[in-house]
Amino acid sequence: MNMTISIPRQVVAKLRRRAKASGQPLPDYTAQIVRHAVQGPTLEDLLAPVQHDFAHSGMTEPQLLNLGRRLLHRVRAESKD
Repeated sequence: MNMTISIPRQVVAKLRRRAKASGQPLPDYTAQIVRHAVQGPTLEDLLAPVQHDFAHSGMTEPQLLNLGRRLLHRVRAESKD
């Protein structure tokens, strides 16, 4: 099926660069991105196990946020090494 969509110039420029880097024609590369976006899991699907574990952990939301901040700080510190 063929479709016509409007894409902002800046996005088209980025798509062109990425298509060229991947060695694909722009229409093929764009169709591949759309296919992956539609066929892949949704954000809700990806987060469902984490949400389930959090709900059963007994951890409060502030505790979870604090844990996330500590992990982010650790990752950033390790990436500087």
